[in-house]
Amino acid sequence: MIRHAVLGVLLVLPAFAASSQVAKDAPIVDFRLPAFTPDGHRSWLVRGSEARFADQNDIDIRELTLTVFTSDASERIETLILSPAARVHPAAAVITGDSTIRVINDDFEATGVGWRYEHREKRVSIAHNVRVTFRAELKDYLQ
Repeated sequence: MIRHAVLGVLLVLPAFAASSQVAKDAPIVDFRLPAFTPDGHRSWLVRGSEARFADQNDIDIRELTLTVFTSDASERIETLILSPAARVHPAAAVITGDSTIRVINDDFEATGVGWRYEHREKRVSIAHNVRVTFRAELKDYLQ
């Protein structure tokens, strides 16, 4: 049902844009971009205070909040990613950023600068000033 609602919105948008004066470089305020699995489960939700189309395939986001879900029927939040600025590549399911990142999940929290998130692999790469705090208990670490 959700997938059909999103498809309906996507079909209406071109008609709306053609009939109104929408500037291509105008920001989209309170931007939301969900993604779903083929089974209809939530996969991710990209949110930002503002978004602009960087080009035909990429979207620049201010104040990114990326919620990554388990992609199953539980729709549990697996990871939260925060950054002041990012570029979303929806077709590739990749998000990149030159600024800071904060990655939060149940097992650890990581921060750094210059990053890349690949959703299909659920992999985050951070280039500089990386700091990771583990929440897991490290048994027998100093023996």
